[in-house]
This record gives sequence, structure tokens and C-alpha cells, in this order.
Amino acid sequence: MTGVAVAGVAGLVAAGWLLFARGGTTPAAPAPVSHVDTAARACLLTSTDADRTGTWAALGQVARAGGGHLIVQSYRMPAGVKPAAYVDSLVELGCSTVVSTDDAARSAVAARLAERPLPKVRFVVVGDRPLTGATHLRPDAVSVRALSEVVTGATAR
Repeated sequence: MTGVAVAGVAGLVAAGWLLFARGGTTPAAPAPVSHVDTAARACLLTSTDADRTGTWAALGQVARAGGGHLIVQSYRMPAGVKPAAYVDSLVELGCSTVVSTDDAARSAVAARLAERPLPKVRFVVVGDRPLTGATHLRPDAVSVRALSEVVTGATAR
């Protein structure tokens, strides 16, 4: 038992000596391998499989240019769900920006904004008609630059 105690003390002394020999500093923490928990999240909300506006492709380019600080995800709203509740579920998943691209998705955002505004979430409506409380982009105005400015507040290169 005494031998184990002596070995433990000797190990601590050796570790202290190595730390002192390295200048008394501890190694730096490793760089993160993922920004998933800290990145902004832009969520495309649609009720169809087709994206005639090119919004999904443009959001992907914005994310790639963002160096891991923006994550984009696409959600297709199922038929028969409560629209405002579905938008709430996206917010609970961490969507800081919700981009809608068709009439049903626009209606879901409108229903959510009518019930209670969400000040920490940005809403973008891609369509012909603007919506109070949301940024409006005409379908022919969808571009990497326009979405970058809306989603991240930066200008795309």
C-alpha cells in the first residue's frame, strides 16, 4: 500500500516538473470541430418538393460562403398540420431565420405572426405579396447576395 502511495506522489511530482519545464502553461483547448450549436440556422419552409425560385440553392451558397457560421435546413410542411404550430416547431429547433417560398408556407408564417410576434426570429417571404412582420423578396429577386443580406446581414461576395 505504501508503494502505491509513493508511486502516486512520484507521478504527481513528475507531472509538475513536466509542466514547469514547458514554461508553466497548460496546452490550449483544441479548435472546435463543429459550429452546429453556435451557428445561425436558416430554415427553408415550403409545402411542395419543387423550388421554382432557386431559394434552396442560393441558401446553400450563402452557407458555404459563411465558413460554418450558418447552417441551412429545408422543411416541407406536411398537409393537415396547424400552420402556426409547425412554424413554432422550427423555432424550437433553433431556426433563427425562416424563409417561406410558397403560398401555404407564407400562410403558416402569417398565422404565426398573427398569434404572437417572435422578435428573435427573422421571417422572409419569397413571393409576389409582402407580409407584415416579414422581409419580402420577389421570386425574380432571389439571389445569393439578397439572401445573404437578409439572413446574415452581410453582403455576399
